[in-house]
Amino acid sequence: MDTIYDVLIIGGGPAGLYASFYAGLRDLSVALFEAQAELGGKLNFYPEKMVWDVGALPPTKGKKVNDSLQEQANLFEPTIHTNTTIKTWEEQDGLFVLRDQDGTCYYGKTLLIAIGGGVISPQQLSCSVDATITSHIHYEFPNQQAIFGKKMVVSGGGDAAVDYAIEAQSYGAKVTLCYRGENLKAHESQVKKLAALGIDVYTNQTIVGIAKGEETTMVLQLQSKDGEPTTAFSCDHLLVQHGYDRDTSLLEQESITLDRYSDFYLHCLFPTKTSAEGIFAAGDIHYFDGKVNLLAGAFQDAALAVNQIKQYIDPKSPAYGMVSSHNKKFHERNQELMM
Repeated sequence: MDTIYDVLIIGGGPAGLYASFYAGLRDLSVALFEAQAELGGKLNFYPEKMVWDVGALPPTKGKKVNDSLQEQANLFEPTIHTNTTIKTWEEQDGLFVLRDQDGTCYYGKTLLIAIGGGVISPQQLSCSVDATITSHIHYEFPNQQAIFGKKMVVSGGGDAAVDYAIEAQSYGAKVTLCYRGENLKAHESQVKKLAALGIDVYTNQTIVGIAKGEETTMVLQLQSKDGEPTTAFSCDHLLVQHGYDRDTSLLEQESITLDRYSDFYLHCLFPTKTSAEGIFAAGDIHYFDGKVNLLAGAFQDAALAVNQIKQYIDPKSPAYGMVSSHNKKFHERNQELMM
């Protein structure tokens, strides 16, 4: 018979990863599903930016936070599936049944939804691109060492594009920003900072083609809105920030209806408990009065959801797990760390 897990976690971002760890701490078997190739959720969008808002954690790059979360999530050996998009869910004979894009089914006693803002993917360039230079076209902030002293173009006019242009220059890149619109949409203070730093900005310009250059990595073909002939602009790296597409079809299920807030978030009258028995939520995907939309808040959500799941499965179990400093599960590991 197929394995029946105590909890099926949909979403491999910070909330889902921490829930995986905490569920293991509470002796719950876990299967976690992530639609993207990499775990980490939004942390993958700012790997080189500093995370400041996690208690007791010094300013740490997003990539390092992600790596540490994944290591922690795997501590109790959960089953983790990446590149796995859950298409449908339903309830059968007291179990939740998930079906992925290949038709494979997974079975669990409870369901924890931790999909953040939905399955998010960056909007791709629509122009032709020479295949030999794709490694220098980025949709997330590149390694700071790779761009030091290099010519870098940031394409986009929103907050992320302007912030990244400023950050790239601080890492020693020679930055130019191009935007298809007439005026940048980023916060006014950041636009002023961009100008004060002397970063060149080309507005009303769209990238219509990218070719391999002779001396530089690539040559961008830019065209203005008025249809003037294209102009060539050479650079070593291109960072594309054209926004993100969000797939929320998973929540549009007919078999199980969940109460929503603002036509999107799962509305929980009590934190992490959705309107359906046995289905819980953690992280940005759910709303309740007093919800804290911070990374630290996602960890709190995850622990609370797992404690509720434990009691849902076994009503006689303690309301929460033993704290890590006294938990026997860590005794041997603590001894190893102290040697």
